[in-house]
Amino acid sequence: MKKSLICLAASVLLTAACNEPYDPIGRNRPSPVLLISPLEMAFDGDGGVQVGSISTNAEAITVGDLPEWIASAEVAEDLSSVKVIAEPNTSSPVPRRGIIRLVCSSGDNSATQYLRVYQAGKGCKIAFTAFTGKTLPTGWTAEDPSTIAIGNGYVAIKSDDVPGYIYSCDELLDPSAVRYHFSVDVKMSGEGGAKLYVNDDPLQVVEIYLGYNAAANRGGIWVRNGNTWCAMDDGVIGAGACDNQYAEMVPLADPAERDDWWRLEVFTTETAPNQPVVQVVSLHTFNGEVQRLGVCYSRKFTMAPATAGHVALWGRNYESQFRNFLLSYQK
Repeated sequence: MKKSLICLAASVLLTAACNEPYDPIGRNRPSPVLLISPLEMAFDGDGGVQVGSISTNAEAITVGDLPEWIASAEVAEDLSSVKVIAEPNTSSPVPRRGIIRLVCSSGDNSATQYLRVYQAGKGCKIAFTAFTGKTLPTGWTAEDPSTIAIGNGYVAIKSDDVPGYIYSCDELLDPSAVRYHFSVDVKMSGEGGAKLYVNDDPLQVVEIYLGYNAAANRGGIWVRNGNTWCAMDDGVIGAGACDNQYAEMVPLADPAERDDWWRLEVFTTETAPNQPVVQVVSLHTFNGEVQRLGVCYSRKFTMAPATAGHVALWGRNYESQFRNFLLSYQK
């Protein structure tokens, strides 16, 4: 009899519990999901408006602090999209970069996505490709398609011998009396870099490639214009003066405090397209933001005047990985 009463009481309690509304708290809440597409937005120097799509199971999304040149970033009431407004770049020919942090939560758990934003310099157009998609971007041309592959947030160019292969942006850069600023992040297991003014005249082409030996913590940079060698420097890594130095160079940070990616930059400082600056910058990613640690190499060169041509990524030997191709240019 006593056993029957215990079972009856347990049954009543179980029925009552099943009839109560489900109120998940803490660890019982479903894990939050927050997906944004695209993960990057690129604006011309005149600014503008862009909208990205959102997929989430959260009830609210919080937007963090904005870069000073982003006027607003608003999430739609139904959480289906985010609209970003960029102000015009009226002050600098240098492209601008920033991140917009979006956060949602569910119980004790939270999810964060970083929307990266880029803008061309004053009065400039922008050609930007992050290579974060699952497919190769449209409009690009591979010298040998079998050498190109998409990785996890980068594009790889493989070569088993010099002179390697190129992967060209479809935008034409006409340097005649205009300013431009080109940059790309490079991770090297061999030698990789870029070619500028790729057109029918091989004497106009500027070839730049880097090398880095992690074990020795040493690297080098090589620059050639047509058949003329402009630089063959064992000086990418660490500070040190060089001929026609443009920017101050700083000592390289410890490996634990920097990325194994380098930023190659090529830009003009005045309306003199045949005098570009070539720089190599060390980077560090922290809280989703890629920070510039310092310039490891900086020289100003005099090149042969060039007509319109393409900017190409260059895998010269073994495998080189690239991300964040950015070309800010005047038309």
